[in-house]
Amino acid sequence: MTVLIVDDEPLAREYLRFLLESQGVQIVGEAADGTTALQLAEDLQPDLLLLDIQMPGFTGLQLASALMHLDHAPLLVFVTGYSEYAVTAFERGALDYLVKPISPERLAQTLARAQERLTDREARKALRQQIAAQAHAATSAPLKRLPIRVDYTVRLIRVEDIVCAIARDKRVYVLTHQGEYRTYYTLKQLESLLPPDRFLRIHDSYLVNQESIEEVVYLGDHSYQVRLSNKQLLPVSRARYGELQHRLGLASLGLS
Repeated sequence: MTVLIVDDEPLAREYLRFLLESQGVQIVGEAADGTTALQLAEDLQPDLLLLDIQMPGFTGLQLASALMHLDHAPLLVFVTGYSEYAVTAFERGALDYLVKPISPERLAQTLARAQERLTDREARKALRQQIAAQAHAATSAPLKRLPIRVDYTVRLIRVEDIVCAIARDKRVYVLTHQGEYRTYYTLKQLESLLPPDRFLRIHDSYLVNQESIEEVVYLGDHSYQVRLSNKQLLPVSRARYGELQHRLGLASLGLS
C-alpha cells in the first residue's frame, strides 16, 4: 500500500510518517497544501491519502472533491483535530475519519480497512463512481481564491479576477488581466473547484468566466467565437454552444 501524507503542520506529518513506517507502509510523498497534494496525487498515484481538513489555499474537503476526478482516485482518510467535519467527510467518500492525536492501534484498524478495499478492485471502482456522484450532489463553500504554485510560492488568485483557463501543451494556464499562470490542474479539476454559476466550459480546451464574455461572434455555418474582456478570441464548440446560449440569454435573439 502506498500513502501520501497531506498536512500543513510539519510535526503532524513527521508523527504520521513515524506511525506509518512502524507498520510497514510505503510513503510516496508529503504535501503541506492542497495545490501540491493534487499535483503529487496525479503524478504518484498513491493508494491512500491521509488528509488534513484546514489547510492553506483550499480545504481538505474541497481537495477531496477534486481528487475524485483523477483517473486513479485514491482512498481518503481525513486526519484532523476537528470532529465536527466527520459527516461532511463521509459525504465526500472518506474511508475513515481520524481525530488527532492518533493512536497506533486506531491507525492500524484504518490501514487494515484500506487494504481490504484495495484488494477488491471491482469494489474500488464502484466506490469511485459513488464518490463522484456524491461529490457532484454535495454542496460546499464556494472557492474564493484559487491557489497556484509559482516557483517556491503559492499565489492565491481571486476567483473574480480569472478571465479564462486554457489547456495547451499538456498543461492548463489560468489567465487574468494581470498575467498568465501555468498550473498543474486539469480543466476538469478546475470545473469542480470554481463556482459553477460563474464559470462555463465552452470548448474541450477552454473554461471561461462568463462575466468576462463581452461579445459572441457569429462566424457562419453554426460556428461561434467569444471575445473576452482581455480581448482574447476563443472558439465555442458546437456541442457546448447550447449551454452558452442558455447562460447568456441568447435564445430570444435567434442566435442558434
